[in-house]
Amino acid sequence: MSLQPLPGASTSEMVAQRIREAILGGTLHPGDRLIEADLAAELGVSRGPVREGIRLLATEGLVVLRRNRGAVVSSPTFEDILEVYVLRKGLGSLALQHAISLDVASAPEFDDVLVLLDRLRDPEVQADPLLMIDADLAFQGALFDLSGLERITAVLDQTARDIPVFVRVLGITYDAVDYASLIERHEQLVAAIRGRRRGAALTAWDEHIRSTVGEFSRGYPDAQMEGIFDLPLMHHVFDHASHP
Repeated sequence: MSLQPLPGASTSEMVAQRIREAILGGTLHPGDRLIEADLAAELGVSRGPVREGIRLLATEGLVVLRRNRGAVVSSPTFEDILEVYVLRKGLGSLALQHAISLDVASAPEFDDVLVLLDRLRDPEVQADPLLMIDADLAFQGALFDLSGLERITAVLDQTARDIPVFVRVLGITYDAVDYASLIERHEQLVAAIRGRRRGAALTAWDEHIRSTVGEFSRGYPDAQMEGIFDLPLMHHVFDHASHP
């Protein structure tokens, strides 16, 4: 590990930023311990800002604080990812159903959703997988916000912050993602909301969740994926219930 010293007086936010860059840039790896004394020496600061910086990163999901082990760089398991997507599947379905009941397609805010969907078609956005992920999550978040269910959307917002962390820590490139299919699924979702067709909207949302979990599965070595369909949470993602 080789972190650049911080210039002059530092703050916990600056320390967090340097450690964040080291994690996302691959200098620090999943499972690496973050030793306060070592980090303080490399960054040229006292241990206090390092301790606070690590706590900030823990709130972002980049770092895990473990009893008797201190802080370690997050190493998300496939079950962690499944937990996030089971939440998004269930709570997203509730938000979408409520939005349809409110006839949100006739609201002025629905135009913002269409603008965000159009951003997914931008070749410059598609050329950068991380930009595409951010644009995709922004589109989904705008749809959920139309429901007006603040507590549900707050949980969905947290899961949306978890996803880029998973992508970066696992080094998933999304090179094989079929963007045309992704956009088509979202177009079907928008059309279903416009037509107030609850079943079609939920089917499109379920298909998006299944497809995205499949993309994450390609980020793990085959040895780690053995038996994943036996995981209880997997059945919540890949159930084949139809929506009336």
